[in-house]
Amino acid sequence: MAGRRLSREKRRLQLLDTAMAIVRAEGADGLTLARVAEEAGVTKPVAYEHFETRTGLLTALYRRVDDQQIEAANTALRARVGSLEEAVQILAEAYIDCVLHVGKEFGVVTAALSSIAGTEELLREGRERYAGLYLRAVERFVSLPESEGMTLMLGVVGAAEALAREVTSGRLSRADAVRAADRIMLGAVNAARQAAAEAGATSR
Repeated sequence: MAGRRLSREKRRLQLLDTAMAIVRAEGADGLTLARVAEEAGVTKPVAYEHFETRTGLLTALYRRVDDQQIEAANTALRARVGSLEEAVQILAEAYIDCVLHVGKEFGVVTAALSSIAGTEELLREGRERYAGLYLRAVERFVSLPESEGMTLMLGVVGAAEALAREVTSGRLSRADAVRAADRIMLGAVNAARQAAAEAGATSR
């Protein structure tokens, strides 16, 4: 592929695939635009044209995986979901399975971005995007207090991230991680629902 003339989009995808392969083999320390260009068989200006900086490359890698996670969850949720329990199970499986598909590279990319000043907003937006998806999914079956719903889902996403890291490191099985993510999310939603009901009863 390196020797063929590709469209701009296909070239970008090739460069991202190459960058992820470098991360997989060596971690993020060896990831530079010059190295990606060399491995992809293109000149350095081509890589710089697409990503401008190493931070731009890491950002593109992060957003690519984030998009894959969102799409995996949305695809799963398009199936007929008849209950809160089914929705939560689907979300737990989709998140863990997507991270497993990508492998530990996503954690490496996220850690690398976390060490770069000015990327906090990007990482926060990624978490909020997934939390919003979670919230929309569960609110098909239960109404959560407006002030608590997003905060609650951000906590759930944080827990899912931690469980996914344990799976990719080999310290936790896929089944145990899915089961834990399921229980955490369902427990949090049910607790919030119960608290809201009790608050409503007290105010009457």
